[in-house]
Amino acid sequence: MRVTSTTLSFLIFTSTFALSPLARAQEDATKVATTEVKAAPEKPRVPFLRPQGSYEDLAEMGFDATSLLLGGGGAPPKPFFPFLAAVDALAKVPEAQVVLDLSAGSAFNMPQLRELERALARVRAAGKKVTCYLENVDSGTYQIAAQCNEILMADMGALDLRSPAMSVMHFKDALDLLGLQVEVTRVGEFKGAVEPYMLPTMSDHLRDHYVAMLKSMNDDVVRRIAAGRKLAPETVRALQAQRLFPASEALQKGLVDRLVPWSGAMRAIALVRGDDQFELVEASPKKKAPSRDIMTMLGNLFRQKKDEEIEDPMVVVMHLAGQIVDGDKPAAGSMVSGPAVKKLDELAANELVKGVVVRINSPGGSATASEAIRQALQRLAAKKPVVFSMGDLAASGGYWITTIGQPILAEVGTITGSIGVFGMRFQTGALMRRLGVHTEVVRLDDGPLMDATDRPWSDAARARMQSFVDSIYDQFLVHVATSRQKTKQQIDAIAGGRVWSGQQGVENGLVDAIGGLDDAIAMVKARASVADDIEISHVPEPKNFADSLFSSLFETAVKSSGQAADLRMLLAECGHLHEVVGILREALTGDGSMKVQALMPPGLRVR
Repeated sequence: MRVTSTTLSFLIFTSTFALSPLARAQEDATKVATTEVKAAPEKPRVPFLRPQGSYEDLAEMGFDATSLLLGGGGAPPKPFFPFLAAVDALAKVPEAQVVLDLSAGSAFNMPQLRELERALARVRAAGKKVTCYLENVDSGTYQIAAQCNEILMADMGALDLRSPAMSVMHFKDALDLLGLQVEVTRVGEFKGAVEPYMLPTMSDHLRDHYVAMLKSMNDDVVRRIAAGRKLAPETVRALQAQRLFPASEALQKGLVDRLVPWSGAMRAIALVRGDDQFELVEASPKKKAPSRDIMTMLGNLFRQKKDEEIEDPMVVVMHLAGQIVDGDKPAAGSMVSGPAVKKLDELAANELVKGVVVRINSPGGSATASEAIRQALQRLAAKKPVVFSMGDLAASGGYWITTIGQPILAEVGTITGSIGVFGMRFQTGALMRRLGVHTEVVRLDDGPLMDATDRPWSDAARARMQSFVDSIYDQFLVHVATSRQKTKQQIDAIAGGRVWSGQQGVENGLVDAIGGLDDAIAMVKARASVADDIEISHVPEPKNFADSLFSSLFETAVKSSGQAADLRMLLAECGHLHEVVGILREALTGDGSMKVQALMPPGLRVR
């Protein structure tokens, strides 16, 4: 048969048509296979958080150059409130189970633990089962674990259920060895800020006062653990006294729910679930990967950080943290009066700022700097709602700045009060005699001798300084009495330098209520009559590397003298006691004159 082009075209067409059912079947099979691959069920997701390291409020972040100089690691603390927001976000995930991996070692102060307790209660109220994994755990971390539905503990782990305590370092004997004496004028027998420099050991009346404060704080710790683990408070208190528990005994005492092999959170959760067909998914917000370009990295380290421009209506959380000092330039780790006043006045003038929560974490400091900041806060409160939220510390000058008649919230574990003032300077006469140094002060009268650090004050000079300190203390009492609507006599009865827990502060009228930052924000919103979803902004921005480094190198201003060398040695021994560092910094760089301090006892921290 002759095949023409027309015939060939027809055969090709018919052949294709005849084979099309088979081709379609193969195509359908391919589509089905592809669909089956896409439709394969994904592993169930289990959101988790793994806190690690220490956590501080926003303004306390930054590189700690001083700790490097004094032999520390210099590792910066992490911001607490973003982590708290990540915990709160667990309530909104679609998964029914969430995990807290507390095996990495984390440190939260007592007010932060109360905030986390509230957040985890909200997560559980949203119907989420919160499972916790522990290895070796301290009391603070265990308080978080106790708020979970289920606690898994590594079988080789241990629990240290240490009750809260304070360690107060006394320097009197060391100062005597160095040939340094302390000149002090003070008001109030409870002003523990000066005892460590004047006495070799703590006085009995001050010890009794601290014990009462610790008991107030520990009552909240016991309540938190007892409620979470459904134990009697007296049982928890007895367990605290025993303190150390291997994993097997922790299980026996009802402190954990199940022991698992020491093989990590993933395998522990798999063991409890009965399968490993799930995926642990990090619930924290993802951070942008840092640039690996060396010039970009250096630029980021030394670039000046600025607060974001306020472009929409918002409520601002203003962080006032660190020891209060006079000055015009910011210093990492300190609340410097000039920059703080400037920022507060900016907030007062900005119409987009509808209200301000002032978050305080401060042991106090300079009385004059405290008053400058207090007046700026008073100007702010005259224009918009202000509520104070006390963190770990809001004592002495840290309490002074709250005395403007606005609501004050604190946590049970907050240290507050310490209403008292003192003046102190180092007197180096014995040291200078050992070194063979004598100073002549050429003068017209005896007034300049008050600044001479190589000799004690005369009786007349001491009396003048005491009257000066008395007048500032009287002003402190007036501020508190007016703010709290009490008499000076009522405030004096709870002042005199006494420190209080937040709960004691409520009981004696120095604090309005127990509450956290969220409570303070809600109060400001209500007083400002703004929408509940209004933007919240935290200021100021943490300092960058350069700010922290150069503000910490205060010793460069010190001349190489015998006095400076000995004080440096003392500084190295107590570098973690920030109040002591502040006082020694003043001794190293000051002009010998005495400044009046509203400062709490040195190193007074509860852990």
